Amino acid sequence: MYIPHTTEDIEKARRILGIKEIDDIFREITNREEFFDPKELGEPLPQQKIIDYFEKRSNIKRYKYFVGSGAYDHFIPPIVDSLVRSEFLTSYTPYQAEVSQGVLKIIWDFQSLICEILDQDVCNSSHYDGATAAAEAVLMAKRIYSKINENANKFLIANSVHPTYLNVIQTYTSNLNLHPVFIEFDEKGKLNIEKLMENINEDVFAVVIQSPNFFGVIEEDVSAIKNIVGDKITVLITTNPFVYFLIHPSGGMGAPSPKVDIVAANLQPFGIPLSFGGPYLGVIATRMEHIRNLPGRIIGQTVDKDGKTAYTMILQTREQHIRREKATSNICTNQGLMAIRNTIYLMSMGKDNLIKIAQKNYTNIRFLMTKINEEKLGKVVFENVFNEALFYIPNYTKVYKEIKDKCNVIFGINLSKFKLHKEMIDNLRKVGINHHLDDLAIICTTEKYSKQEINEVLDILKEISFQATI
Repeated sequence: MYIPHTTEDIEKARRILGIKEIDDIFREITNREEFFDPKELGEPLPQQKIIDYFEKRSNIKRYKYFVGSGAYDHFIPPIVDSLVRSEFLTSYTPYQAEVSQGVLKIIWDFQSLICEILDQDVCNSSHYDGATAAAEAVLMAKRIYSKINENANKFLIANSVHPTYLNVIQTYTSNLNLHPVFIEFDEKGKLNIEKLMENINEDVFAVVIQSPNFFGVIEEDVSAIKNIVGDKITVLITTNPFVYFLIHPSGGMGAPSPKVDIVAANLQPFGIPLSFGGPYLGVIATRMEHIRNLPGRIIGQTVDKDGKTAYTMILQTREQHIRREKATSNICTNQGLMAIRNTIYLMSMGKDNLIKIAQKNYTNIRFLMTKINEEKLGKVVFENVFNEALFYIPNYTKVYKEIKDKCNVIFGINLSKFKLHKEMIDNLRKVGINHHLDDLAIICTTEKYSKQEINEVLDILKEISFQATI
């Protein structure tokens, strides 16, 4: 970061303010005698470490977030905020393609990147968040399957789907005579395939699963699930798309993703800050054969009358553009600015760095799980996870407060904070998880936090556990 002033500007300001030296300004801001010592930095450092260095020397209280559950605290390079300029700050749809080429181009880039990551043919741009994308995906599945059996009115949905997403799905479907049938997860936190097979019948139009699911567990049998359900429309929800860079380093999930019919994704992890819960970003990706049932809008690439590359909206199946009875959605606007953030983030990071981030997420949560188990500070409930996991931690409410007060860390979130449906609670009990919901917490780690920072949190947890046993 640089101050855009000349030495003469700074000297003039210093004289007017009556300041002897420039460091006096920083002393007042930071309450430190010495704000910056170049010797401490040493060799050139990555952006994140430089930002961390200066943040630690400010007097601003900053929290570290080990929360997850659909909102992930990833590092966002400064270039994202620098390039999301005022020219993009509008929610107005770019109807006039001739004067909106910049916006249309970057949204086309967004679609291309997301299709490559999710390994699908086409995606829309876009939805308010992952939950609304999931709900719209279920309605889309019904439209597709109606060509086979228009009377089918049930969809199978895993108990391990994020409860907030489930609540939004039920809000969308409850008055449309579409009914969920809940499918259990097993003792490993994965979808119970036997229960899935038992519930497949002619009344079912879709199967809805999530991977990684609400507990962070990776569903490794997505391809097998599609093979089992046959012509039923398979909807895959993902709340953290970084998992696609972990499972298949080339940038996609490989076999599982092309096998599903629809992917509904939460894209907040790609360059969107936590920001008190929004605005976030959702998207639906699918195969080309289902494009006419895809809600929202699609940007296409073409050529103008001079043969030059140009961009325009090619599909808008919302009620503002076509007859209401033919519309796939009543979406009025979308998260175009957030899609632009996604595009800048993905392009600036590059595939190799995205793979490294996914791997760091995975190794960090394994480190946390191992330490908690080995030092008997709690218990990991499900093992095969990506970057968040469900833990049983005795006296979690006290632990949460102590860690927050002593080291400014928001250490996860317990299950009692969510509006869990009865079927999920019963399922937890059935697989032997009988602890109080207050003491069951989902804790996440991202690439932003080092093992040293994780250890600092665990030291406080150890101290609390020691005090509780004496």
